[in-house]
Amino acid sequence: MTLRINWFPDPNITKTVKPYAPSIIKVDFPVVARRNWLRATVLTVGDTYAQYSLQGDRLPPAGTYHVHCNAFAKHANAFVRVYTRVGGKYTVPLQKEIADGTTVDVDGTITVPDDCEELIIRTTAGKVVGAIVMLSDILIERADTYDKAVGGGLPGFFSGDTMPRA
Repeated sequence: MTLRINWFPDPNITKTVKPYAPSIIKVDFPVVARRNWLRATVLTVGDTYAQYSLQGDRLPPAGTYHVHCNAFAKHANAFVRVYTRVGGKYTVPLQKEIADGTTVDVDGTITVPDDCEELIIRTTAGKVVGAIVMLSDILIERADTYDKAVGGGLPGFFSGDTMPRA
């Protein structure tokens, strides 16, 4: 049996990890279609994002990871981006645009370098007052355990089969 671990500490958006957003963004956590979501709503045009930052003991070890989440945009196109920070410099190994009025699965593979200092999962709303972007079901799992040959798909804790990493 291959052990599957989601390195994102709050995959079901239960508010155990607090996201950061500038004051021009309203952050709340609605339940839609029996799923908890992080919702970021633009109050004033500017730097329009909400993000989760993983550092220290919450940072996955160096390696290759599969990243997944569900995302929704309304009133403007939006983006989901994953950033890694090394030596104070940020790179974007994963980016996906979400068209206005759509819900998408964001799926991709990233590499967490040996000297990574921070991993950020960021959603950026359109620069329109009232624009909304939402995230749910965030997954950061070692690529080798996610491989379709060993079952792939969402980890068992989404269906209650196993428990997430504490």
